Amino acid sequence: MSLRRALLILTLPLLLSACARAHGAMEISGVNSDQVNSDQVNADQIRVDQRQENDLSLLPAVEPAAIEPIINYVDSLNLALGGDLSKLNQAAAAECACLDISSRLASLFTNASLRGQGYKLVKVLINSDGPDQKVFDVVIHRAALTKIEKNGGQQQIWSGSEISNQFVVAKRDGVWQLIQIR
Repeated sequence: MSLRRALLILTLPLLLSACARAHGAMEISGVNSDQVNSDQVNADQIRVDQRQENDLSLLPAVEPAAIEPIINYVDSLNLALGGDLSKLNQAAAAECACLDISSRLASLFTNASLRGQGYKLVKVLINSDGPDQKVFDVVIHRAALTKIEKNGGQQQIWSGSEISNQFVVAKRDGVWQLIQIR
């Protein structure tokens, strides 16, 4: 059995459980939130793994709820690109600097709009696995976006990129929350 197939089989229950509650990371055809289809998460889009990829017995038992804040944050980024900032403002703990993007987008939307495919989770690896705090190495693909000025329609293309960060989640009052992105 190939390593990829074994990982898929081991992570599928985790992903299905997380997706059932968080509706998965959305893949959008455009950034209009009316076009969102939350059923488009495929198990091969998110690879939950451990650093020792060759030894499957070392995979930690990470509860699905610990990964939900990461999925919810990416979902809310996609909705925010379409102008709905409400979910983004609720996607992490209030002190998380990851919410700063919300005010930057709000400022941008006064004079412009964005079009494009948005954000997609590529990889989630456990880095540190504590009972009340976990650190994940996360790779997110941001597709190219087009900024369109409201006055005059001038367009500026922002190239796509692969974004690698560490997402820190902590259990507070029994609920996992995103508290930091490094």
